[in-house]
Amino acid sequence: MIKLSYYCILRHYKGIFKKRFSNNTHLFILPRTETDYLYLALLGERTEAPDTYACAYITRIPDEILNFIIEGEKEYFKDRFEIVEETPSEVSTLEKYKYLIRLKGKSKVFLSKKMILTYQKEESTPKQRIYNLVSKLNLEMDEITKSSRGKMSGAKSLSLT
Repeated sequence: MIKLSYYCILRHYKGIFKKRFSNNTHLFILPRTETDYLYLALLGERTEAPDTYACAYITRIPDEILNFIIEGEKEYFKDRFEIVEETPSEVSTLEKYKYLIRLKGKSKVFLSKKMILTYQKEESTPKQRIYNLVSKLNLEMDEITKSSRGKMSGAKSLSLT
């Protein structure tokens, strides 16, 4: 079954009167099974393993309410929340807590055609669950404006290294 993989950013600004761009929080909404998604926030790239990224679990989203959640994020965060890319994909379970996501379309963010998502039980706590995302990524590091949104070349795109 074809499902969408989402790469989103949440922009942060500094300043009380004059808002200046500070940084982005990188968010992923990735299919976990045929019936639900995982909502994850990127923590950073692992130093011990190239192209492996640590992500914090936010929540599990059933298919039925995915569009309501995305619209709710847009409504709550307004222009700060943006879906940068939606890519068609298929998901399969390799073993318990390990998922293979195969991309079916072209992607400017996910540079490899497959991603492996693994739950890290030994690194997780009751308050925070950690997942590893293994894939080559091209993440948006600068501010995306509405004028530069139409063409990715207008906004610098760098890889986390």
